[in-house]
Amino acid sequence: MRTMIFILFFTLGAQLLHGQTHKILSYKFNNTLNESKGIGPALTNLDSAGVFVVDTLNKVNNKTKTVYRFKKNWGFQFNNALAGNFLDSTYTIELYFKFDDVDGWNRVIDWKNRTTDDGAYVYYGDLGFYNFSRSDSTTVMAGDYTYFVVTRNGVTKNLWMYSDAKNEVNFIDAEDAGVIDTSHVLNFFRDDLIVQNEASSGTVALLNIYNYLLDSATVKHNFDSLQGELFSIRESRSNNILIMVYPNPARDIITIETSEANFIGSLSIINCSGQQFITRQFTKPKMQIDISNLPSGVYFVRLTNDNTVAVGKIIKD
Repeated sequence: MRTMIFILFFTLGAQLLHGQTHKILSYKFNNTLNESKGIGPALTNLDSAGVFVVDTLNKVNNKTKTVYRFKKNWGFQFNNALAGNFLDSTYTIELYFKFDDVDGWNRVIDWKNRTTDDGAYVYYGDLGFYNFSRSDSTTVMAGDYTYFVVTRNGVTKNLWMYSDAKNEVNFIDAEDAGVIDTSHVLNFFRDDLIVQNEASSGTVALLNIYNYLLDSATVKHNFDSLQGELFSIRESRSNNILIMVYPNPARDIITIETSEANFIGSLSIINCSGQQFITRQFTKPKMQIDISNLPSGVYFVRLTNDNTVAVGKIIKD
């Protein structure tokens, strides 16, 4: 049976669709707080507007990009009601940001609109979800950009937090502390009113909000592809590509099809660590690939050309 993978080329977090519409709201902070594809609400300043500045980004070859600079405790807000309740109990939030100061507790995300101290923080460089779990390693450095991900399974209530694709926090969110409340807003970089001003000034270059869970392999792949997400992909035209990969799972021969009949580019199959196993030129709408020599596991099928990056996932039995 064919398994369809719908790929939006401007995202690198492609997932297998199982009857659910997977969507992403993306904010690139290119001199605006608007959602980049025009399908979600604009972010709202909290207290006072920040400023857009050009900054050098570590982890992406020190390339420069316009980012949004916020003062201490003056972050921004995502309105879930205006988004049609896009954010439910299963979701992923992906940030690429830096704090000027990591001493003490510094708020990253607040799900309860300042009514509780619970939420995502950086504590002296460690990731923490107060008052439930904290990492045992220091991964966030003052003045350095961090790729931060929080993802939650609404069925099992598992919540994971990642720093630069390394899982630092994992716990059962039995109290739904990581679920947006009836205020329908999500606050970033602004602290609550219980213990106030636990926050840092800083900058943010990327915010993606997914209405689905990302597994660790996809988080790792997105981190490895961060430069493309921040630069080349955002400059491409908004255009959907349909890729079909079948059978999936597979043991030997897979067929890869694309709905763009004139697509010409490179095809590669890589593992979750970014190691490249197969490369081909993709010059026709349908192509067969022998994967019988690959070890069992999860792989990404990647199509690229000057305008497009599309990524799908294949399971090798």
